[in-house]
Amino acid sequence: MKKNILASLVLSTLLASPAFAEGFYIGADVGQSKLSIDTAGFSLSKTATAFGAHAGYEFNPYIAAEIGYRNLGSVDLSNTAKLEGNALNLSAIAAYPFNDSVKAFARLGFGKVNHKFTDNRRFSSYNEDTSETKALFGAGAEYSFNKNFSLRGEYSQYAKFEDITISNLTVGVNYKF
Repeated sequence: MKKNILASLVLSTLLASPAFAEGFYIGADVGQSKLSIDTAGFSLSKTATAFGAHAGYEFNPYIAAEIGYRNLGSVDLSNTAKLEGNALNLSAIAAYPFNDSVKAFARLGFGKVNHKFTDNRRFSSYNEDTSETKALFGAGAEYSFNKNFSLRGEYSQYAKFEDITISNLTVGVNYKF
């Protein structure tokens, strides 16, 4: 409880600071998540609708830090089996602004990926919840309409775990304070 109160006070102090507000941004995106499983003798690739939200701080035009949540969607693996997932991400972003409106960026960080496997057969049922922390990398571009609003497109991928690869292709918007 004391930690929550202290964290709230620190966060409210930072948000109230005009210097902090200048680099702070929030955003949301939607796109497609791709799940690929490739083991000896078996290969599967499925897609699902993904969406997410993020908040970040731009230290200067070249460097930012970002935290985000992503719903990775749900894919049917068979008539009875389903895999669904989400992730909490923390990333460093390196950007190169070509001009005042267009910039390219690269992302490097990690994500805590949670996935739930469910198999509901006629006479039995199996559920498994798994959580793993994996490296995250990505690249994208952003177009600023004005100093506050921008449109962003990005490809990102989590490091392979076991024989599974998860990637995202998204389009989103940012609002800079």
